[in-house]
Amino acid sequence: MEKEVLSKPYLLSSDDLTIEDVNLIFDRVKYFEYHYSLGATFNDLNGYTVALAFFEPSTRTRISFEIAAKRLGGNTILFSSATSSLTKGESLLDTLHTIEAMDVQIFVVRHSGCGVPLFLQRNTNKIVINAGDGKHEHPTQALLDSYTILKHFGYINGLKVCIVGDVLHSRVARSNIILLKKLGAQIAFSGPGTLIPRHFSIWNVNFFRTIDEAIDWADVIMLLRLQNERMDSGLVPSLSEFSRLYGLTVERISRKPELVVLHPGPVNYGIELQYEAPSFPNVLIQTQVTHGVFVRMALLSLLVKTYESRAK
Repeated sequence: MEKEVLSKPYLLSSDDLTIEDVNLIFDRVKYFEYHYSLGATFNDLNGYTVALAFFEPSTRTRISFEIAAKRLGGNTILFSSATSSLTKGESLLDTLHTIEAMDVQIFVVRHSGCGVPLFLQRNTNKIVINAGDGKHEHPTQALLDSYTILKHFGYINGLKVCIVGDVLHSRVARSNIILLKKLGAQIAFSGPGTLIPRHFSIWNVNFFRTIDEAIDWADVIMLLRLQNERMDSGLVPSLSEFSRLYGLTVERISRKPELVVLHPGPVNYGIELQYEAPSFPNVLIQTQVTHGVFVRMALLSLLVKTYESRAK
C-alpha cells in the first residue's frame, strides 16, 4: 500500500482527525481485515515498542491495543502505576522520560485526569494515543463505533444516532459526538436530566425524555454504562427506576427490529440492557470489540508512517 499519512502524528481527541484521516484509517482497517483473514502477517511496527500506560482499569481497550501492536510485529510493555516509582513520589513527566529513554516510541495512555495525554504529548516528540482521559475523550472508541456503523449500513451521513444514559460522565459520548457529527450523522441524547450535560445545546443535538421516543427516532442506539465511580450520589433515584425508564429491553427492541444497538462495554446487564437482548442480530456489541482490534491496527500503522515522514 502507498505510504499515506495522517494530518497529525498523535491522537488525543476526535478533533485531531479530519474526514480524510478517518477515510484513510477506515480504508486501512478494511485492508487489515481482508489480508488477516487470508493468514497474512504484517511488519508495520517492526522495531517499535508500545507502552500501554493504563492508570485506570481496562479490559477491551488495553487488550485490543496489545493484540493490534503484536499483529503488526511490534513489542509491547505494560506499565502499571501501582508497581511503579510513581508510588515513591516520581512525577508523571519523569516516568514518561524514563520510559522514553528505553527507546519506547509509542505511548497508549489511559488516565483518570482530563488532559493527561495532551500534557504528555507536549513533553515528548514520540507518539501519544489517548485511550481515555477522565470524562474528556476516548477517540479510538469513537473510531471503532463509527466503523461498526459504517460496516452495517454502508454509510454514516444522515443516520440518526441517539446516545442513551450517563452522557454527563462519558468520554465515549464526547468523542462520538465530535466524530459522528463530522461524518454527517444526526445526534440525540436520552437520559435523566441529572446525567445530561447542563449546556448540551452547544452541540446542537436533539433530546428525548424517554428511551421509547429515542427508539422511534433513531437508526442507532448507543447505550452508555452508568459510571458510578465518577458520579456523586443522588443523580439517579434508583437503578431499578433508571432501568425502567432508560433500559433497553427485548420488548423495546422487538418493536423496531432494524434498530442497531451499540455499547462500549462493560455492560451492566439488567440496568441499561436486558440480559437476553444480545441475541438480537443488530445488537453489535461483540462486533464492536472485533472491529476495535483492526481499527487500532490501522491507527498504529498510520501513526508510525506519519511519525517517520515527520522525522525525515
